Amino acid sequence: MTEQEINKELNEIRSGMRLLDSIIYQDFKTIEGKLNKKQIEVVQRLFKLFDQLGWQIAFNSYKELKSADDTPINKFKCGTPVKVLSCKKEHGNKTYFGILLGEIPLTINHSIDKNGVVTASRSMYNPAIFIPELNDIVFGCESWWGEITSKEELDKLITDDVIQNVWYVKLLNATADNKATALDSDNTSIQ
Repeated sequence: MTEQEINKELNEIRSGMRLLDSIIYQDFKTIEGKLNKKQIEVVQRLFKLFDQLGWQIAFNSYKELKSADDTPINKFKCGTPVKVLSCKKEHGNKTYFGILLGEIPLTINHSIDKNGVVTASRSMYNPAIFIPELNDIVFGCESWWGEITSKEELDKLITDDVIQNVWYVKLLNATADNKATALDSDNTSIQ
Protein backbone atom coordinates (compact mmCIF):
# COMPACT_ATOMS: atom_id res chain seq x y z
CA MET A 1 0.00 0.00 0.00
CA THR A 2 1.14 3.50 -0.67
CA GLU A 3 1.23 6.16 2.02
CA GLN A 4 -1.78 7.86 0.37
CA GLU A 5 -3.80 4.61 0.44
CA ILE A 6 -2.96 4.06 4.10
CA ASN A 7 -3.97 7.62 5.03
CA LYS A 8 -7.19 7.31 3.01
CA GLU A 9 -8.16 4.11 4.84
CA LEU A 10 -7.32 5.58 8.27
CA ASN A 11 -9.31 8.72 7.52
CA GLU A 12 -12.32 6.64 6.45
CA ILE A 13 -12.12 4.65 9.69
CA ARG A 14 -11.84 7.87 11.75
CA SER A 15 -14.67 9.63 9.91
CA GLY A 16 -17.10 6.81 10.66
CA MET A 17 -16.43 6.98 14.40
CA ARG A 18 -18.17 9.10 16.97
CA LEU A 19 -16.72 10.06 20.34
CA LEU A 20 -18.90 7.46 22.05
CA ASP A 21 -17.46 4.76 19.76
CA SER A 22 -14.07 5.17 21.43
CA ILE A 23 -15.47 4.41 24.90
CA ILE A 24 -15.32 0.74 25.81
CA TYR A 25 -17.76 -0.54 28.41
CA GLN A 26 -15.96 -2.35 31.23
CA ASP A 27 -17.43 -4.33 34.08
CA PHE A 28 -15.30 -3.26 37.04
CA LYS A 29 -16.13 -6.40 39.03
CA THR A 30 -14.94 -8.87 36.39
CA ILE A 31 -12.59 -6.48 34.53
CA GLU A 32 -14.15 -7.64 31.24
CA GLY A 33 -14.51 -5.17 28.41
CA LYS A 34 -17.32 -5.35 25.86
CA LEU A 35 -17.41 -3.84 22.38
CA ASN A 36 -20.55 -2.63 20.67
CA LYS A 37 -21.32 -3.47 17.02
CA LYS A 38 -19.74 -0.25 15.68
CA GLN A 39 -16.53 -0.82 17.70
CA ILE A 40 -16.28 -4.38 16.40
CA GLU A 41 -16.50 -3.08 12.81
CA VAL A 42 -13.72 -0.53 13.49
CA VAL A 43 -11.46 -3.17 15.04
CA GLN A 44 -12.07 -5.53 12.11
CA ARG A 45 -11.18 -2.75 9.62
CA LEU A 46 -7.99 -1.99 11.56
CA PHE A 47 -7.00 -5.67 11.59
CA LYS A 48 -7.62 -5.83 7.83
CA LEU A 49 -5.43 -2.75 7.33
CA PHE A 50 -2.66 -4.21 9.52
CA ASP A 51 -2.85 -7.44 7.52
CA GLN A 52 -2.49 -5.51 4.27
CA LEU A 53 0.54 -3.71 5.66
CA GLY A 54 2.09 -7.00 6.74
CA TRP A 55 2.82 -5.36 10.14
CA GLN A 56 5.82 -3.65 8.56
CA ILE A 57 7.00 -0.08 8.65
CA ALA A 58 7.91 1.21 5.21
CA PHE A 59 11.38 2.68 5.26
CA ASN A 60 11.39 3.24 1.51
CA SER A 61 10.51 6.91 2.05
CA TYR A 62 13.83 7.39 3.86
CA LYS A 63 16.98 7.96 1.88
CA GLU A 64 19.35 5.88 3.97
CA LEU A 65 19.41 3.45 6.88
CA LYS A 66 22.72 3.22 8.72
CA SER A 67 24.13 1.86 11.93
CA ALA A 68 25.93 4.17 14.33
CA ASP A 69 29.65 3.69 14.84
CA ASP A 70 29.20 2.52 18.43
CA THR A 71 30.57 -0.87 19.41
CA PRO A 72 28.33 -3.82 20.29
CA ILE A 73 30.27 -4.42 23.51
CA ASN A 74 32.38 -2.22 25.77
CA LYS A 75 35.15 -4.62 26.81
CA PHE A 76 36.25 -2.48 29.78
CA LYS A 77 37.39 -4.89 32.52
CA CYS A 78 36.43 -7.88 30.36
CA GLY A 79 37.61 -11.08 32.04
CA THR A 80 37.48 -9.64 35.58
CA PRO A 81 36.49 -12.30 38.15
CA VAL A 82 33.35 -11.36 40.08
CA LYS A 83 31.04 -12.78 42.70
CA VAL A 84 27.39 -12.61 41.68
CA LEU A 85 24.04 -13.29 43.36
CA SER A 86 21.49 -13.49 40.56
CA CYS A 87 17.95 -12.22 41.11
CA LYS A 88 16.61 -14.81 38.67
CA LYS A 89 14.37 -17.20 40.55
CA GLU A 90 15.74 -20.27 38.76
CA HIS A 91 19.29 -19.47 39.99
CA GLY A 92 18.32 -19.84 43.62
CA ASN A 93 19.75 -17.91 46.56
CA LYS A 94 23.42 -18.70 46.02
CA THR A 95 26.44 -16.56 45.22
CA TYR A 96 28.39 -17.77 42.20
CA PHE A 97 31.77 -17.13 40.68
CA GLY A 98 31.38 -15.12 37.49
CA ILE A 99 33.43 -13.58 34.71
CA LEU A 100 32.69 -10.03 33.62
CA LEU A 101 32.22 -9.96 29.83
CA GLY A 102 31.98 -6.20 29.55
CA GLU A 103 29.04 -3.87 29.02
CA ILE A 104 26.45 -4.90 26.46
CA PRO A 105 23.58 -2.71 25.20
CA LEU A 106 20.11 -3.67 26.38
CA THR A 107 18.24 -1.64 23.73
CA ILE A 108 18.59 -0.05 20.33
CA ASN A 109 17.32 3.43 19.59
CA HIS A 110 16.99 5.32 16.34
CA SER A 111 16.98 8.85 15.10
CA ILE A 112 15.93 10.43 11.82
CA ASP A 113 17.79 13.51 10.66
CA LYS A 114 16.40 16.30 8.45
CA ASN A 115 17.83 14.62 5.34
CA GLY A 116 15.79 11.45 5.92
CA VAL A 117 18.69 9.32 7.19
CA VAL A 118 17.62 6.80 9.84
CA THR A 119 20.45 5.93 12.24
CA ALA A 120 20.20 2.96 14.61
CA SER A 121 22.45 2.97 17.66
CA ARG A 122 22.92 0.86 20.74
CA SER A 123 21.95 2.22 24.15
CA MET A 124 21.50 1.43 27.83
CA TYR A 125 24.74 -0.49 28.28
CA ASN A 126 24.84 -2.85 31.28
CA PRO A 127 27.51 -5.22 32.63
CA ALA A 128 27.10 -8.80 31.39
CA ILE A 129 28.43 -11.57 33.62
CA PHE A 130 29.00 -15.18 32.58
CA ILE A 131 28.40 -17.73 35.38
CA PRO A 132 30.27 -20.93 34.39
CA GLU A 133 28.49 -23.14 36.97
CA LEU A 134 25.10 -22.23 35.47
CA ASN A 135 26.33 -21.83 31.88
CA ASP A 136 24.26 -18.63 31.84
CA ILE A 137 24.74 -14.89 31.51
CA VAL A 138 23.14 -12.36 33.86
CA PHE A 139 23.19 -8.60 33.62
CA GLY A 140 24.29 -6.29 36.41
CA CYS A 141 20.77 -4.89 36.60
CA GLU A 142 19.37 -8.33 37.45
CA SER A 143 21.90 -9.28 40.11
CA TRP A 144 24.03 -8.21 43.05
CA TRP A 145 27.66 -8.44 42.07
CA GLY A 146 31.11 -7.14 42.79
CA GLU A 147 34.67 -7.59 41.63
CA ILE A 148 36.85 -10.16 43.36
CA THR A 149 40.05 -8.30 44.25
CA SER A 150 41.79 -10.87 46.43
CA LYS A 151 41.99 -14.61 46.98
CA GLU A 152 40.24 -14.22 50.35
CA GLU A 153 37.18 -12.72 48.66
CA LEU A 154 36.51 -15.99 46.88
CA ASP A 155 35.25 -17.29 50.22
CA LYS A 156 33.04 -14.25 50.90
CA LEU A 157 29.46 -14.45 49.76
CA ILE A 158 26.93 -11.84 48.84
CA THR A 159 24.36 -12.45 51.57
CA ASP A 160 21.20 -10.72 52.71
CA ASP A 161 23.33 -8.91 55.34
CA VAL A 162 25.64 -7.57 52.63
CA ILE A 163 22.63 -6.37 50.57
CA GLN A 164 20.99 -4.75 53.61
CA ASN A 165 24.18 -2.72 54.20
CA VAL A 166 24.21 -1.14 50.73
CA TRP A 167 23.57 2.59 51.20
CA TYR A 168 20.49 2.84 48.95
CA VAL A 169 18.91 -0.28 50.50
CA LYS A 170 19.41 1.32 53.93
CA LEU A 171 17.78 4.52 52.62
CA LEU A 172 14.78 2.61 51.23
CA ASN A 173 14.37 0.68 54.47
CA ALA A 174 14.58 3.87 56.54
CA THR A 175 11.99 5.55 54.32
CA ALA A 176 9.67 2.56 54.63
CA ASP A 177 10.17 2.49 58.41
CA ASN A 178 9.38 6.23 58.68
CA LYS A 179 6.17 5.79 56.68
CA ALA A 180 5.15 2.82 58.85
CA THR A 181 5.87 4.84 62.03
CA ALA A 182 3.86 7.78 60.71
CA LEU A 183 0.93 5.49 59.90
CA ASP A 184 1.13 3.89 63.36
CA SER A 185 1.18 7.29 65.08
CA ASP A 186 -1.81 8.41 62.95
CA ASN A 187 -3.73 5.31 63.97
CA THR A 188 -3.00 5.79 67.68
CA SER A 189 -4.17 9.40 67.62
CA ILE A 190 -7.51 8.39 66.12
CA GLN A 191 -8.20 5.84 68.86
